[in-house]
Amino acid sequence: MCGRVAAFPVLELVDAAGRLQTPALGCATCAPLALQIRSTTAALRDTQLCEFFSFCDGDQGSLLTYDFNLPQIRAQDRCTSSSFHKETCLRAIATGLQKYNPFLLSVETSILSSNDQMTWVRSSAQRLAELLMHQLNVEFGISGVDESELEVSVFDSVPKSDWNRQVNVHVTLRDFTRFMEKSSRALRFMSSVTNL
Repeated sequence: MCGRVAAFPVLELVDAAGRLQTPALGCATCAPLALQIRSTTAALRDTQLCEFFSFCDGDQGSLLTYDFNLPQIRAQDRCTSSSFHKETCLRAIATGLQKYNPFLLSVETSILSSNDQMTWVRSSAQRLAELLMHQLNVEFGISGVDESELEVSVFDSVPKSDWNRQVNVHVTLRDFTRFMEKSSRALRFMSSVTNL
């Protein structure tokens, strides 16, 4: 129930100097990368639920009341097949990924048993955001996200107890899994209707 998931091999996306090879790749790898990020995050969420909260059967009812208003893909982002708009959707996903970065860093420093996987998730999310921003630049001339769009407050203060810290970890993993599920679905749809 709480097994590990192997990391997705995306090393070919980075050149010898550690720079992203976006010009040659475009966004052809975005959908599979997003799906792997979602799968790995879901596995980390389930592992953390089992190890810390002892909810190995998936019953997490008592944790559903916690909400930190983290980024999500919403109707106005136009990422569904019925209202899809490529520029709006790509911008929403890229901005959301960038907003999640400080939260994912907080999770990375809080869970030690799966730290390598969490490091992979955070760096892959950052890589995906870069690929999407490159795509936005190439197709729509959007060179970056306005800093005001990225303003999200990370957890107000360092949690005083291990319980609070683990709740923060769980909510971040839970909400990021939802975000990546909708993002990967939108990117798969986009790759099926357009040549990225």
